[in-house]
Amino acid sequence: MDAFYAYTYGSAAWLGLQALPLIIMPKMIITMLATDLHMTTDVEVYFSRSLGFALVLLALIIMFFTGSVPLSSSISQPVSLEDSEPKAPYAVPIVRITMFFHALSMIYCYMRWVNYRQTGYVLGAVGYGAMACLGLWCLVFGTSAGRISKRTGADKRTAGFPFKNSSAYDKKKDRKMG
Repeated sequence: MDAFYAYTYGSAAWLGLQALPLIIMPKMIITMLATDLHMTTDVEVYFSRSLGFALVLLALIIMFFTGSVPLSSSISQPVSLEDSEPKAPYAVPIVRITMFFHALSMIYCYMRWVNYRQTGYVLGAVGYGAMACLGLWCLVFGTSAGRISKRTGADKRTAGFPFKNSSAYDKKKDRKMG
């Protein structure tokens, strides 16, 4: 499994992991993260469950619009496991947006941890930070097909500077072979 699909499945799992306790037991989550002891109100429970449902929706959007789960039951072109490029047209924008979401959520959780020193916030910051780093990895290294020479099979973007690279693309060698 390549990094792109690891990001989409991991991101959906991370959001689902957070949504489950917010939907099932919102009073416990509110009590754990509250700075003072008080009875939970119906509004707090409502917003907690609404956040849980929104996280589930975001996880489903990530899964469907990145092409990790097909949107139709018929497959018009065969799916190949060797392809590292996502086939869905919205894959790269969705990864970009969710990467920013994970980064902003990581900053928010970290700032809450700095102020309140609660373990839940540092765990959230670590999880969001890991997903943001993987999303950035996918955006930097997973969105271009590369420039592979048809004749030599070497990547044309590699260079021999500052050390000699024996697998670097050589235009002179490529012209001689052709």
